[in-house]
Amino acid sequence: MALRSRADDDRLVTQVAGICARAQEPLVLLERVAAAVRRHVPYDVAGWLLVDPDTLLINGVYEEDVPRQAQLGLIELELGSHGDDLNKFVDLGRAKVPAAALSATTGGHLERCLRWTRIYDPEGFGDELRTVFRTGAVMWGHACLTRLAEEPWFSRREVDVVARLSPHVAHGIRTGLLLHEEWSEEAHRDDGPGLVVLDDDGGVESATPDALERLGPVEDGRLDGSVVVHEVAAQARALAERCVSGPPAVARARAVTGEWLLVRGTRLAGPSGRTAVLVEPARRSDVAPLLLHLHELTAREREVTQLLLTGMSTADIAQQLWITSETLRGHVKAIFAKLGVGSRVELVARLSHEPRVRSARGS
Repeated sequence: MALRSRADDDRLVTQVAGICARAQEPLVLLERVAAAVRRHVPYDVAGWLLVDPDTLLINGVYEEDVPRQAQLGLIELELGSHGDDLNKFVDLGRAKVPAAALSATTGGHLERCLRWTRIYDPEGFGDELRTVFRTGAVMWGHACLTRLAEEPWFSRREVDVVARLSPHVAHGIRTGLLLHEEWSEEAHRDDGPGLVVLDDDGGVESATPDALERLGPVEDGRLDGSVVVHEVAAQARALAERCVSGPPAVARARAVTGEWLLVRGTRLAGPSGRTAVLVEPARRSDVAPLLLHLHELTAREREVTQLLLTGMSTADIAQQLWITSETLRGHVKAIFAKLGVGSRVELVARLSHEPRVRSARGS
């Protein structure tokens, strides 16, 4: 396999960011992302999957040459009671790095993985690279890339560059679902997203009442709170045209009524340059990272908070962070005081959320 430079890695991230900055049906998006990734990180078979963020069950698949029996076997192992299997998607969804190679996790002993011995080895496959597509703590999809046994294992750099794609692909999936929902006949719900469509000069072509109610006038010369619309639209245009690299076109903002909003931009298909900006009520998990900064939590306190939200026991948290139980108790006490809560239950209530269910439509 040809050696790739770090500049090649950066170009892949920029390319995928551009793909995900354009509005499209999520399975079409995954197909285009797969084509870009496969040229840079070669693999032989793969499954690119959409999941229900509430249940983590698969509700859409773009598959590349996966044998049917292998696919069914992988699903059974993933959902079964084999909790000791390695690199399960549910675990990657909570991990600091949202991607992992089986060869690295097993220390080069693939036979330590149950799915490798039961499925991959009999089918003639070798190493596997898995990644999840998440926004905050919410998972919108994942991918499983596999090489034949005679091919080299996935390198650390390949894992790293695939991990860098996660927020962009998650943004693309979620935006595609939101747009499909916003323009469907059943979209008129009180808590649904508002929509603003802008031309390339920043002029507003149209805006839904929900968007105007939350943002105020979006063509006011002073801009005020609606400046976020133009900022997010500009970032979406730049990403789609591959003029810049960087994070997805997403920002948190306060509505004119005071509540937090999540504002995300995407480039619309078609010959005329138009950008859609979706404005939706923010989940608590969307705002949680900002709240941690606003309340001046230290880097270690933010790390402890994230682990507390996963449900991990305090003993396991102390072990993972290589600190004593007494030190951890001091961090927890400081976190509770800064956030004005008295228990882990109250902490979860303040910073977590109840995910909405999304379903992918057929391609």
